Amino acid sequence: MGKYDGSKCLSCGKEFTSEDDVVVCPECGTPYHRSCYEKEGQCINIELHEKGGSWQPETDKTEAGSGEPIRCSRCGQENPAEGLFCNRCGMPLRNVSNEERPFNDTASKSETEDNSTNNFGPGSFGQFADQGAMRFDQDSDIDGVKLGDLARYVGKNQFSYLTSFIRFGKFGGKLSINFSALLFPQFYFFYRKMNLIGIIYLVLTIALSVPTMMVLSVAGYLPSISFVTESFVKTNSFSTVLNLSTSLLMVLQCLSAIFANYWYYRQARKDIQQLRSVETESEEDVRSAIIRKGGVSLAAFFMSVLVSYALMIGTMFVMNKFPAKETSVSSTSSQSSTVSSAADASSVSGTQLVSRNGILEWACS
Repeated sequence: MGKYDGSKCLSCGKEFTSEDDVVVCPECGTPYHRSCYEKEGQCINIELHEKGGSWQPETDKTEAGSGEPIRCSRCGQENPAEGLFCNRCGMPLRNVSNEERPFNDTASKSETEDNSTNNFGPGSFGQFADQGAMRFDQDSDIDGVKLGDLARYVGKNQFSYLTSFIRFGKFGGKLSINFSALLFPQFYFFYRKMNLIGIIYLVLTIALSVPTMMVLSVAGYLPSISFVTESFVKTNSFSTVLNLSTSLLMVLQCLSAIFANYWYYRQARKDIQQLRSVETESEEDVRSAIIRKGGVSLAAFFMSVLVSYALMIGTMFVMNKFPAKETSVSSTSSQSSTVSSAADASSVSGTQLVSRNGILEWACS
């Protein structure tokens, strides 16, 4: 444990010796006696966590300089004097080569775009670190709004949404995958308070489900519909309509799965910018308004489910108002009437109507 000899434990203040059992914080590297760390239950070097720096022995701190901020050679960000890496882009601040790295050059942009995994780092809010190459905190600008405001707006499942939001705002693109929007798009949009898109999807889903409802009615899974018969659903024209409606439903679900996160991002930006444009007494009031405006709504979710079932029932009720087809019955009655008339005529003329090989013929009696 010679690495920590002469350094002091932040908990008890005693210097480490080669015989001490030393453990370090996995995030900032601050050393503790094992017993001290277990007593604290966590790292207590809060200041270092908030700065995003790494622990250094006292000798290294002296060599680091006079304590003035260090400017990153890649992006120009000012970093704490004790920091080893840039808090914004992850560029090493010491022992780097003499290669020139102008601010926001093409190379740094391509390196940043190649990374796609975001992880929470230390700090009271949490920072996004793009594989060590790019870091974000709650004050980071994402296409005109702060990342912290986006996190407050999202509420639940921040990580999965914010990683997509950062990609949309910083690197462009509109595509992502949202499995909830794939399975139940209309209900998902109401749950996330995207009511306009939810209404559009609800109406289109019910309209395109009408042919399927007819098939289920004939199969006995739904109440019968007056004009829908088994022969009707077996016609080529109906089969074409059924296949077309089913395909359109699948297209709608795929579109919602691919673009739902982007639509949510656009709505979040719009709502946050509107709230930020209104003058309020304090920052806390703005943040509370953002939280209320965003988040989720269980009431809207359950209401959309009830409305969906109500529309299905109403659609079937309207379809039952159409008269049932009586083509086969009328044809049978007409044929019976023709045969009766012919029989009456035969009794008068002394002839007899007989059937030979299924063909009616007159025969003398």
